Amino acid sequence: MSRTRRIYSRKNRKGFTLVELLTAVLVLSVLMTVAAPLYLNSLDDARKKTCRTNMLTIANAAMAARVKGGASDFGALITAGVTSANLPDLTTVPVCPNGGVYSFAFGSSSTNATFQVKCSATVPLTHGKYEPGLDHN
Repeated sequence: MSRTRRIYSRKNRKGFTLVELLTAVLVLSVLMTVAAPLYLNSLDDARKKTCRTNMLTIANAAMAARVKGGASDFGALITAGVTSANLPDLTTVPVCPNGGVYSFAFGSSSTNATFQVKCSATVPLTHGKYEPGLDHN
């Protein structure tokens, strides 16, 4: 009779044992230890790709402004800077996801025939520059 009572009392228990809860917490902590750095790296990569796309957009607007203005080189655009007044095809200047500021610089050629779009963001990743014709997105 006492054996039947013990089996019956085990079946009616509700909830988890301490060992089961500790095992579940341990498994979840191991998964989070592996997943958290991968997630954070993917966020940084997405921010960098967004910035590169913004630089490409600014470069396309600069090339369109040069063609519309009939300028022979990019010198006037470079000295005027990245503004929506300077680049009429941009209604607003894109914003870097890490708070960087976009600027123009002279390109790698010795003449003013090329230009670069640079981002000043350095934390957590340096977004660098984009030069049409040399860099690929």
